[in-house]
Amino acid sequence: MKNIWSEFGFCRVTAIIPELTLGQPLVNADSMVQKFKEKATTGSTLFLTPELSMTGYTCEDWFHSEHLLSETEIALKKIVDFSATCNQALVVGAPLRLPDSRLLNCAWVIHRGQVKGVVPKVFLPNTGEFYERRWFVSGRRVHERVNHPLLGDFWVSPRQIFSHAGAQFGIEICQDLWSPSQPSNLLALSGAQIILNLSASNELVGKATYRKKLCEVQSSRLLCGYLYLSSSTHESSKDTVFSGHTLAYESGQLLGELAPFQTETQSMTIDFDIDRILNARTKEICFLEAVDEESSSNFIRTRLLPVQDSVPSEKIAQTEISRIISKQPFIDEIEDGERTIEIQAQGLFRRLDSAHAKSMILGISGGLDSTIALRICERVRRLSKNQIKLIGVTMPGPGTSDQTLSIARTLLELTQVDLKLEIPIHASVEQHMKDLGKNMDDRSVVYENAQARERTQILFDLANEHHGIVVGTGDLSELALGWCTYNADHMSHYTVNSGIPKTVVKYLVSDWAATLEGSKLAKVLLEIVSLPISPELLPPSKDGQIAQMTESVLGSYELHDFFLYHVLKFGSSAKKVQALAKTAFKNDPVLMPQIDATLEVFFKRFFSQQFKRSTLPPGPKIHSVSLSPRSDFRLPDEMSIPTSLK
Repeated sequence: MKNIWSEFGFCRVTAIIPELTLGQPLVNADSMVQKFKEKATTGSTLFLTPELSMTGYTCEDWFHSEHLLSETEIALKKIVDFSATCNQALVVGAPLRLPDSRLLNCAWVIHRGQVKGVVPKVFLPNTGEFYERRWFVSGRRVHERVNHPLLGDFWVSPRQIFSHAGAQFGIEICQDLWSPSQPSNLLALSGAQIILNLSASNELVGKATYRKKLCEVQSSRLLCGYLYLSSSTHESSKDTVFSGHTLAYESGQLLGELAPFQTETQSMTIDFDIDRILNARTKEICFLEAVDEESSSNFIRTRLLPVQDSVPSEKIAQTEISRIISKQPFIDEIEDGERTIEIQAQGLFRRLDSAHAKSMILGISGGLDSTIALRICERVRRLSKNQIKLIGVTMPGPGTSDQTLSIARTLLELTQVDLKLEIPIHASVEQHMKDLGKNMDDRSVVYENAQARERTQILFDLANEHHGIVVGTGDLSELALGWCTYNADHMSHYTVNSGIPKTVVKYLVSDWAATLEGSKLAKVLLEIVSLPISPELLPPSKDGQIAQMTESVLGSYELHDFFLYHVLKFGSSAKKVQALAKTAFKNDPVLMPQIDATLEVFFKRFFSQQFKRSTLPPGPKIHSVSLSPRSDFRLPDEMSIPTSLK
């Protein structure tokens, strides 16, 4: 059964660059209709064309031609008539002459045989190569109803928000975005989740980069979808060249781009996630305060609904999704692995300084988490100019494999550790089991956790002895799943990895190895990356190899990190996360079949293990999400699993 993505809050919009014949609106209308027909079955809810695409942006003084203006009206009527046969909203660029003779540069919103509203351009460029005020007037103060003899009755105003297919959209035109006071600010604060920009931006050296920055920042500031569509090379090249540069952003994330002069592609389809936009706005108090201060009730709000009873829903079914769903979204957030390490190191260094500590006590297991923590501690050691000592401790026990013990010893030899300690815990664990009336054949959780707590006790005692702090190594994924022993590896004075998930830890270890390519340490790091993830709390196999596999119990960390990202960052429902995962991993023959079972494990453990996160030691936030009970994530320990997830 295929997903209906519109039910998960997605709204599909298609930007179209039709063939343009300058000054020939009737020809251009036919070209638009042809393009609309070609895209009619894509599941899009809205089609968008560039600024003045009905006439061409570069008609210059021909905009004063009665012939051009009258043909434009007839051409628009063609679009209106065509719209009666489709359920998409159509947004096209064309001039409008008001009854008092003012000529406006406008976006026309057309749906189901009617003009639903006309949005005029507010800021008209009139310097350098631009001369718009020669032909048009600003629509800043235009807010009136027009009864057009051919095109019907409609509002003309920049203060309009349209509701269609579960989304609200507003419109600004080209220079409106480049101005100091963009109309999209008030549109977003008044409820628009998607901003459409019909543009005719000419191409200059460096302008494409600046254009991208504008769209990125505006979508990020307004927590909105932003679709920018520019005129193509069909415009006049007398003094300017146009490239068709088209961009789509959502809350600062680039969703799609038609690069300048990508003339072979004449459309771009984007799925905006309206639920994600709403979730981000609901959590952002500064945005909500701005809404309270700046939003306007003086907006025309038009709902575009189907006019025929044969169309049962205002949503158009989308059976596929037109956006890239990353398999490793946390890794995508990393611009530079070294910068990540630096954030972690600076956090630890500040904590050591404030505690007047003289040493860092770090348990080395030979696994991923303690390995990257070792690198962070080395960085802190350099920051302190070797004034803060690094004490590395490996504590082999009943569950330790020969392979990881060898790795731990090698790491201690090859890195800048001031004091290397190896403290076996076999005897103390055996004594503890005897004290509890249990023998060493016991394989219960008591047997496992006794080892974890014995190691933690040793580390804290060493911290007392060496005037230091225990550096915790547990990562964000383990915290999400509660895959740690309460008051054992769960506890430390400061935890450096609590802000990064397992996939990122693995990435950072691999990145470290890459910087040391060919060295003995690099070979050891790559060996660590290749090892199965394990707490090593059950005895190894007869040949000394790891027998206890974490991902055999929990499922893949790559899947868990995917689930965690979408649940924490966007508040996505279980069904939506499942659908996104099956899209992201559809070509992965190993992980694809595991999604349903692993998702069930994720939600059950995520809710039941909150009590461990409620007493989480301090540690630096690294990614856009965190599970710290003091900052990002607060949840009652007694929270039950929602019925729909059981």
